[in-house]
Amino acid sequence: MKDLSHYKTLADMFRYPDENQAGYTHKFLALVAENFPERAKMIKPLVDRHLELPTAAQQEYYMKTFDVQATCYLDIGYMMFGEDYKRGQLLVNLQSEHQAAGVDCGSELGDHLPNVLMLLSKTNDPDFAEELGFIITTPAVGFMITKFKGINNYYKDILETLLAFLRRDFPGEHLAEYAIPEEAFDGKNEFLMPSPHAEICNTHCKKHKKY
Repeated sequence: MKDLSHYKTLADMFRYPDENQAGYTHKFLALVAENFPERAKMIKPLVDRHLELPTAAQQEYYMKTFDVQATCYLDIGYMMFGEDYKRGQLLVNLQSEHQAAGVDCGSELGDHLPNVLMLLSKTNDPDFAEELGFIITTPAVGFMITKFKGINNYYKDILETLLAFLRRDFPGEHLAEYAIPEEAFDGKNEFLMPSPHAEICNTHCKKHKKY
């Protein structure tokens, strides 16, 4: 199975900021520099400026981005399905995977982005990781980025960096039929509903029943 441990470092960048943020950020910049050096050069000034903010200001920025009058939400199931029953189905199956992998979701739901990234970093099931990465997480993050159209936001750049890792790590060679059409990312949709072929893996993935 490929090494996905770096998704813990990526997960930490989407947690509610606290006194550990500087450590998370330095690990993140080192990870990006190792894997995408040109991107690291591009985002470092922005990341450094954000890190200079007091923790309280970072927390307020986070809340305005993801909570109070949110630009987008970090619950990827909600971003994909809204309150449709498919989100509930996703949450139920993610919960069993979190338990199997030993992921503590804390006070957040199983589809909260940091929890999903932690699950990618800890699962021992390569087929599940590929499905979760390609079918769910990559399109959800891509859709989240569309919500920042015309908006300068620190987290947009962090999401774009995460998307670069996801696209590299989860090419989905055998899952192409589950790819979501490009028109779903044109910014017109409130939620990213999947293509007819991506109905919670009820065909190709029925062996696993993960979603």
